Amino acid sequence: MRFLILGAGGIGSYFGARLINAGHDVIFVARGKQLEALQQKKLKLQHPEFCFFKRVVSYNIDEIKKIQAHNFDAVLIATKSTSTLSLANDLKEWFANKKQIPYIISLQNGVDNEEILSTHLDKTHIIAGLTRKIGAHIVSPAVISATGTAETILGAIELTKSNESFLNRLKEVFNDAKIPTQISNNIKLELWKKLIINNGVNAICALLKEETKTITQHDKLSKIVYGLMKETAVAALNQNIKISNEDVDEMFELIKKFDSIKPSMLVDVENNRELELDEICTVVIKNCEALGLDAPYTRTISSILEYLYYKK
Repeated sequence: MRFLILGAGGIGSYFGARLINAGHDVIFVARGKQLEALQQKKLKLQHPEFCFFKRVVSYNIDEIKKIQAHNFDAVLIATKSTSTLSLANDLKEWFANKKQIPYIISLQNGVDNEEILSTHLDKTHIIAGLTRKIGAHIVSPAVISATGTAETILGAIELTKSNESFLNRLKEVFNDAKIPTQISNNIKLELWKKLIINNGVNAICALLKEETKTITQHDKLSKIVYGLMKETAVAALNQNIKISNEDVDEMFELIKKFDSIKPSMLVDVENNRELELDEICTVVIKNCEALGLDAPYTRTISSILEYLYYKK
């Protein structure tokens, strides 16, 4: 298949490297020092079970618009959720008056990306996706550190025979590339279950500048993590999504037993980048408020982090 990957950070680079290694055509869209490095030297990805060190093709977003959209089968979005609206506008411009367009697969954090994309693009071409049991980040420009299996779940926002066929094909491609993948008929539930993990560890690890293992193995801090996760499950009820206590326990045990990683928000703090607070924390607070409830764990952690980080 022919892939365009928007975002050559940890996740985007991992997926791209796996797909290239399996014989697929991949072009990256990057920016800044990462783009400059990818254009000048090889992409190096280090993983306990997989090493990649090859030249890759990379452009900026404006250069991509000069390429015909039908040259790609799929566009994987692996950027920060803070850039979704901007990317939706870029893709809308790129796809304008085109009869044949690629499928759009979001692998981003958060639960609102697909809704944002669908207000600008054909909903039947939008695929929601999530990865878990994966930690990946940029060590230095064009150098990526990754760990975990990158278990991936995909699902159409609006199922059709056409996108169902594409999903089955994409599942085979990912699995063959050693990205274990399954398809869900209730992808919104899966996105909220992923948010349970993200809200549970992202902000608190960024605030304390500690990796997940330190937080989840600590007697007192682990209780805060669990409280953050429970609040996310409550927030999901406002979207008519029911997440059981057993589901919360499963997500807690998953992150507790997984390799110690730096959540994306901690990496963003270390690199002075914009934080996905609205996309991970505020969405929990607002959905709880819509139910007439507060989210004290989430509000406290995110408010303190926001104050300390942005007062600089």
